[in-house]
Amino acid sequence: MQQNNTETFGYTLASKGDRLKATIVEGLIYVPCLIGLYAIFDQSYWEYFNEELKLTDILYAGIFSLLIGAVWYPLFSGNLGHRIFKLKVISLESGKDYEKSQEGAIREFLKSILGFLIIPSIWILWDDNNQNLYDKLTKTHVVKCKTN
Repeated sequence: MQQNNTETFGYTLASKGDRLKATIVEGLIYVPCLIGLYAIFDQSYWEYFNEELKLTDILYAGIFSLLIGAVWYPLFSGNLGHRIFKLKVISLESGKDYEKSQEGAIREFLKSILGFLIIPSIWILWDDNNQNLYDKLTKTHVVKCKTN
């Protein structure tokens, strides 16, 4: 049960700044991995930025995000950026950790695909509960982990 705009289920909502930092750091970790994959397949990662967006780019991003969500959410109740910044994802309906592979895969997939549209990603700037559109669709909150 939500108490106010800064707390939910006894957790403090993650700030917009914390969420942004987690996203940036996670991206900085994944970029070298992607450059490595491009090198393995003898393709230039830098040429990717000079090309127009193709449907296959969106498809690959979706597949990658499904895998990321399916792996990280059972381990961390969130993605790698969440783990680094001591954040996690909880259900807006029950307050339970969002830790199933399929839940994480769907949330990360929506995050990735909706990111191509930009507006759903910057929605958080105007939302009182620090939610993006994919948070609203999956009925989740990103919160700070409780410390002992």
